[in-house]
Amino acid sequence: MAKQLTDETIATAENLFREYLRDRGLKYTHERKTVLREVLGNPDHFEAEQLLVDLRQAGRRVAKATIYRTLPLLVNCGILKQVQFGDKLTRYEHTFGQNAHDHMVCGHCHKIIEFSSEDVVRLRTVLASRFRFHALSHRFQISGLCWECVQAAPAGERPFVPTDDAAPRRR
Repeated sequence: MAKQLTDETIATAENLFREYLRDRGLKYTHERKTVLREVLGNPDHFEAEQLLVDLRQAGRRVAKATIYRTLPLLVNCGILKQVQFGDKLTRYEHTFGQNAHDHMVCGHCHKIIEFSSEDVVRLRTVLASRFRFHALSHRFQISGLCWECVQAAPAGERPFVPTDDAAPRRR
């Protein structure tokens, strides 16, 4: 779901990160800029180790410690989002300049399907109001099996997957 960012959006993200660091007495170093630009150019979910490999393969030198210290800073300033998909691995995705979305994760092939739903946002608003809570964001994830994995299962072992026609009718 991540879209290609414009030069203007990247410059805005850099300014935001620079100000965030300055407000905390930290420096906007060349290494931090390299990490920021790499994550903004990555449309996928990624792990810190994979980011390190990608940077090294591209010939850009950034210390492993710098990556591990910079990623939480990018999360805290709102440029990255930390996500976990049930396998105990911490992944990241950039959210700056992107539409909010949620995830469905296949428990068999580990495919990640991103989706946006006004119904989810509406439910968050209703629940927050009911409990007198000011919601800033949410994480919603559906775990199950993707259609390809359901179809690949032997006929006798396939889980029931309701279609729109099989869905219970409201009365």
